[in-house]
Amino acid sequence: MMWDRVSMSLRGQAARRVGLLLTGSVLAALTLPLLLPFPQREEGVTLCYPVVGPVQRFNPDLSAAALARTRAHEDAHAAQCRRDGAIGHFVRGAFPSKRLAAEAEAYCAEANFGVSKGGAARLEYARIQDELREMPWFRRLSSDALNNSLATQCPMIAVAAAREEADWQARRHGAESR
Repeated sequence: MMWDRVSMSLRGQAARRVGLLLTGSVLAALTLPLLLPFPQREEGVTLCYPVVGPVQRFNPDLSAAALARTRAHEDAHAAQCRRDGAIGHFVRGAFPSKRLAAEAEAYCAEANFGVSKGGAARLEYARIQDELREMPWFRRLSSDALNNSLATQCPMIAVAAAREEADWQARRHGAESR
């Protein structure tokens, strides 16, 4: 009987220690990204936490124009976090095709912002195509897969970009034939 109490007491202490260790690990995983210095190459990041929701960080070295563009991109990720929830957002990012759709949506928000500020749709669209191609997660995907994802997520920009590109090519070839 006494050994049963000792055994129960030891199990209870072990359970508390495991619980404290687990709680500390979770807290460290959630707070360290907010406390560590911002990576030099990154412009912004949106972290999606349970209960709290999206938390955004931006590179302090960005110009005002770059910050506004990056905010448009990260705001799209924040909306995805709110729509999908933290667990859904995490799971979505684990699969390349779903991650591509999420990034394409965010880059389309960025391109829409650029066009709304007077940028040419064909140049904005080409820029976001290049950005997606350079992302390590998508290097194995074909250009067609990347382009199809962008066209699906932002059909208005894709159509405007194609129209502007055709007009630009026609003007360029018209000027060469003279």
